Amino acid sequence: MKRKNILSICLLAATSLASCVSEEISTTKSGEGVMTLDVELLKPQATRADVNTSEFPVVIYNAEGTAVKSFSQLADVPKQVPLEVGNYTVESHTPGMMEKIMTAPYYKGTDDVTILKGINTKADVVCKMANGSFTINYSSAFITDFSSWDITIDDGGESALHFSNTDGNEPATVYMAFEENVSKLTVNFKGKTTAGNTISASNTLTKVAASEKYDDDNTDFSGGDAIVINFEPVASSEGNITGVTLTADIRFEEHEEWISMEVGDKEGGFVPDTPDPGPGEPGGGEITMNLPAPISFPIFGADSVSPSLGDTYLAATAGFRSITVSISSTSADMNSSLADLSTQYGVDFISGAEIVDNQNVVALFDSLGQPLSVPTQGDTSYNFPIGNFFSFLQVLAGSHTFYLTVTDMQGNTKSGSVNITIH
Repeated sequence: MKRKNILSICLLAATSLASCVSEEISTTKSGEGVMTLDVELLKPQATRADVNTSEFPVVIYNAEGTAVKSFSQLADVPKQVPLEVGNYTVESHTPGMMEKIMTAPYYKGTDDVTILKGINTKADVVCKMANGSFTINYSSAFITDFSSWDITIDDGGESALHFSNTDGNEPATVYMAFEENVSKLTVNFKGKTTAGNTISASNTLTKVAASEKYDDDNTDFSGGDAIVINFEPVASSEGNITGVTLTADIRFEEHEEWISMEVGDKEGGFVPDTPDPGPGEPGGGEITMNLPAPISFPIFGADSVSPSLGDTYLAATAGFRSITVSISSTSADMNSSLADLSTQYGVDFISGAEIVDNQNVVALFDSLGQPLSVPTQGDTSYNFPIGNFFSFLQVLAGSHTFYLTVTDMQGNTKSGSVNITIH
């Protein structure tokens, strides 16, 4: 059981919880009680961080939610504070406002008390972590095999956690305030290997696998969850880096043990931790599609979204014969624009545009200021950057779905889709 920060507040006038300290008050006013204060400082064990609760502000609210007493820090609270008979909520928290992403944990707690004339009352405000912690670990092989990388962890809110090679090989723990009802986290990865290849992948994390450890059977992520994510490279039978795998562990509020978290469908995300067979070997016709999670951002909000979130990693062990991309949109303006692209550049995203060896696609994106390269027939991997569309999609509100079909040199095919919503 993790130790807690407990703010013990003795209020003269309501039925007492077992008080650590009590003090006789010799005088009271009619219809009032007097608050006496005792503070017990306990350091939180899960984060191993020093927390000085004497700097925590204290606010006392009446039943209508109006602040009747406010103290900038616990150290300023006098031993005797008069309060009228009634119901109150006592609140205390880390100084300042909690932000979406922070470099330190944020603690907060409340307790409801009833003041009755002439009776001692004790309120215990238990200050728990209101945000979750994230620690990223890279294996020694990962650090050797990748020269750069970019990782985002998204809970569906406006801001996502961001880690990259510029943070070093042992990045500091970062804290996130989870959105409400978040049962799944999306992890996006883009990295460049030391051999110069680009690896992109996406997958999800859920708490379901460790549900037996929940105190309330809640599968949503919440404050106090401590999460560790581990990255490991995946190599082919020839020794080439073809992907990454992740494993994750979580430690819940009130628990000491670490428990493995569930990683989502690896076929749609991070490559399984097994070597990929080569062409002509058993299973040599394998096609991999690492599709991004659904992407959503506001109109004119492309700058708030990293283009790398749209990276779609495609691989065919037998080599590409064809990669087609078609786009279906609920926006009439988008459909009109796609028709114009077909007329002007010969790139038909409505019926399905061929990407392999198609220099018209290169010319199109050069004209848009979003240069890209296209694969050559027989290539075994390619990253289609859907993020190149963000800058002009941002003015077209609606749902835009990209449908991709890969055909390899042996005639095997695989399809998938990526949805982008502009709201």
